[in-house]
Amino acid sequence: MQKWVTLGCSLYRRWPLILMAGSGAIAFVANALELRINTTASMPIGLYREEPPRLERGAWVVFCLPEEPARLGRERAYLRQGSCSDGSQELMKQIAAVPGDSVSLSRAGLVVNGHSIPGTALRAADRGRRTLLHAPFGERTITPGELWVLGLDHRVSWDSRYFGPVPLDHVRAAAIPILTFGPELRRGEAAGDRP
Repeated sequence: MQKWVTLGCSLYRRWPLILMAGSGAIAFVANALELRINTTASMPIGLYREEPPRLERGAWVVFCLPEEPARLGRERAYLRQGSCSDGSQELMKQIAAVPGDSVSLSRAGLVVNGHSIPGTALRAADRGRRTLLHAPFGERTITPGELWVLGLDHRVSWDSRYFGPVPLDHVRAAAIPILTFGPELRRGEAAGDRP
């Protein structure tokens, strides 16, 4: 009986170490296999595989923000620490518009190539009740070298409606879902496609 109690106490004291080692092993394997875990609310939570980016409407991409929106994101805690050159985390969003597409932004929402994207009305304030800055209102053509991106859950996503276009050279990879939970993208509902 004494042996069992000693073993139990030993495991009880070591469980944090075992948990950390297990988490580290999962992170190492995920990195080696180019897998990413998304825990943000604007895209389905789950496991994604990274591969070379496909720069087409509806594709999911991993990218770093330009300096100014990244600074704001860090100040307001929209972004965690990460591997981008400024120390902020990479984001994962769906491509809404590519070079040559027409984009129109108003308080009512986003229109891509003449098709309104449902649920993209702008919010005036963030969860902390701070004024939520947005990209300039009006119509523009996406220039070569940039993309517009949206999160799948438009109600909670901080995306191009707020920080504007993403430079193509800031896109790091495509994100291919492997195992996800939450809002699903149904075929034919890519941003900018007819509803």
